[in-house]
Formats: sequence, C-alpha cells, structure tokens
Amino acid sequence: MQMVNLLIALFPIAIILLASEYLWRRRIIKGERARKFIHVLSGVYMAFWPFYLSLDGVFVVGFLAASLLIYSRYTDLFSAIYAVKRRTYGDILFAVSIIICSYYAREPWIFTIAVLLMAAADGGAALIGKKWGKKSVYYVFGKKSLKKSIAGTLAFIAIAYFSILVGSLLGGSSAIASNYVLALIALPIGAVLLENTMAYGLDNLMTPLFATLLLNSLL
Repeated sequence: MQMVNLLIALFPIAIILLASEYLWRRRIIKGERARKFIHVLSGVYMAFWPFYLSLDGVFVVGFLAASLLIYSRYTDLFSAIYAVKRRTYGDILFAVSIIICSYYAREPWIFTIAVLLMAAADGGAALIGKKWGKKSVYYVFGKKSLKKSIAGTLAFIAIAYFSILVGSLLGGSSAIASNYVLALIALPIGAVLLENTMAYGLDNLMTPLFATLLLNSLL
C-alpha cells in the first residue's frame, strides 16, 4: 500500500516536469513563466502529500526530489526549471523546505499551509506581478534582486489567506480560532515580509519554515 501511495505522490510530479519541459522546448511557455508553472503546480500537489503519505514518507520523498533537482542542475535534465536569467537556488531550496516542513510540522494541515504559502502564494504573486504589476514596481532595500510589485504583494496576501482557509478545513480550524491573531495577522504579514526580503530563492526555505513553526505554536 505504501508503494502505491508513493507512486501516487511521484507520478503527477513526473508528468508536470515532463509537460513543462515539452512546453518549454516548443516555446509555448518560457522564462519565468515556465519555472513558475512547475513551482505552482508541483508545490500545490505536494502540499497534500501528508493526507495519503505519512510525514516520515514525505521526508523520504523530499530527499529523492532534492537529489533529482541537484542532478538536474548540473546536467540540464529539466531545462525549464532553470529558464530564468537571475541567480537563484530556489529549486533546491524548494525541495529542502519539503524535507524540513515534513520533519517539523506537528500536523498534516500545518504542512499543507506552509507549502501552499511557498508554492501557490509565492508563485501566484510572481505571475500576477509580472502580468499586472508593471506600473506598481518597487525595489526592497533598493536592490534589483528584490524587485516586487504592489499587485504581486497583494496577490500573495490574498492567496495566503486562502491557504489558511484550506488548512482550517483540513483540520486546523480549532487551533486557528484559538489564536486568530497569530494565524490571521502574524502569519500572512510575516510570510509576505520574508517573501519580499529574501533573495536568491531563500524565500522558498524561510517562508514555509516560519509558517510551520508559528502554526506549531498554536497547538
């Protein structure tokens, strides 16, 4: 049964990677859009892994994903992941965060919220900012590596609240209601600050780790 669950966890990720590589090579999607296509779809799917894999199982699968991404970085196995001009380690840190969150999360719904913040909120903010945020661009600390937009930031906050709602429906309602100040104010604000100030893909690690530790404190 565990082997079947493992295949259920990994097969869709393989399809996403192969589909994105095909679309990138056909130039249907390119650049940041190709990378975020993988980031959002795979991350959203991974967020629900603990509901048919144990957190220990997610920990092991995270190591497999990290190993594959490190191999791909040096062999161009999946070129679409690196179809971006700026320097970033977000791909590897994405997998590392899956490992860390699966280790520290005390409940599956905590893991889900943390990974959704990394995948859906962060990825959605990047895509929306690129599409509709060109007139509201700002640079955090004046650094070009921290180029953001008001549209993207607002999108992140909106998706963060949606992620918290999903976690609440999956078992976190009582914990979130018991300390809504931390869950509904500190979490989204802290997450968006980390997303805005972390360069080189470090937000992929720090945002879900922050969410996991904060949500653990609600229990």
